[in-house]
Amino acid sequence: MENISGRFFDDAEYQRRRIQVREGMSARGLDACLIASPENIYYLTGLDHQGYFACQLLVLPADGQPVLITRAMEKATVRDQAPDVRHVGYADGTEPSPGKADEAPLVESTWPVTMGAPTREPRRRPYLMPSAAVSETVRVLRDSGLAKAVIGIDMNSTFLPYSIAEGIMNGVPDADWQQLDSLVDDVRIVQSRAELEMTRQAAAISDSMMLSAIAAAGPGVNAREVMAAIYDAMFRRGGTYPGFVPLVRSTRNLAHEHGTWEDLALVHGDLLFLEMAGCARRYHAPLGRFVFIGEAPPETQKVNAICQEAMMAAAAQIKPGALAGDVYEAWQAVLDGNDLSHYSRHHCGYSIGIGYPPSWSGSGVPVGLRRNSQMQLREGMTFHLMSWLLGSGIGDAFLSDTVEVTANGCDFLTRVDRNVLVR
Repeated sequence: MENISGRFFDDAEYQRRRIQVREGMSARGLDACLIASPENIYYLTGLDHQGYFACQLLVLPADGQPVLITRAMEKATVRDQAPDVRHVGYADGTEPSPGKADEAPLVESTWPVTMGAPTREPRRRPYLMPSAAVSETVRVLRDSGLAKAVIGIDMNSTFLPYSIAEGIMNGVPDADWQQLDSLVDDVRIVQSRAELEMTRQAAAISDSMMLSAIAAAGPGVNAREVMAAIYDAMFRRGGTYPGFVPLVRSTRNLAHEHGTWEDLALVHGDLLFLEMAGCARRYHAPLGRFVFIGEAPPETQKVNAICQEAMMAAAAQIKPGALAGDVYEAWQAVLDGNDLSHYSRHHCGYSIGIGYPPSWSGSGVPVGLRRNSQMQLREGMTFHLMSWLLGSGIGDAFLSDTVEVTANGCDFLTRVDRNVLVR
């Protein structure tokens, strides 16, 4: 499927995506978008590299050729991976400051009290020296006839620093700057047939990673050996580096929510937490299981059965047209029916797809299957479906899988055994 340009998907796929985003722009009255998220830039152009640690921006106009602004050294990568965009490279460094630091603009501050009456006292803030990235972006917007346009800007992106955003908006002061919000993400959340094939490949890789981790675990085995088995399977099965490091925790660091392996040997009676995502062409398929080291506590069979029942109840609600909040309530209802009404979670899953470090679900808080969520599920969405009972009072169980919303309901893409696992 890979073509001569170095992009994996064909040109028609990228055109389809841009048309859908532009339809959203039209509905919002936007003349252009300024996009910073590496996931959304990859989605719309095919640019897949690690250079997003420095400022990179995509200008997507309502009509005409998109413009990618990156460091100049990324020229060859952009040429090969995004051949139908115009590339503007900027040199490292900053423009000279127009004045001294003590000539920085004044901004409003606190209200000190003088003679009993409040008075405004201006304070100073650091001068934001315009960077080369800012200067080139401002130039592109002006040269593209967007100096007075309505422009959506990706202000929620982790990858758009305040100094860059303010510098650009100050450099194009007559534009009507609007918050882009989730305009691109709302298109990207529904995967095409070609994208779903990548997610299915990622799921097969996830299964291999998990099976390798389980096989490596056991009393006396260091957690780093489990992690080594995961990475070995990840790459041997054709995967690439995931957006988030696999999570391997045992009883002693189990509560470290987003922590991973430490230099600790597993001991008899440990609870081993495993959560990971295979990655194929930046598409992810998370998968999670508990493994009991040596033996499982007597209550484990019962609590794992409840955990499975809750997961399957949630899965039964997943179909086109269903509300995310109803999926969560189906999960919670099983707990309530098993005297666990005191136990609830912030979600029972979240949307997944394209991801770059540091996340396998895209930057920011994931779009979740949350209580009261009115998000309507659509065919082609994929979710990390989770059923987790930890500290519930009746024992511990954890299951998570990647699922796809199909025309007929919910399809599980990851398939590792969901019964009690002991090593």
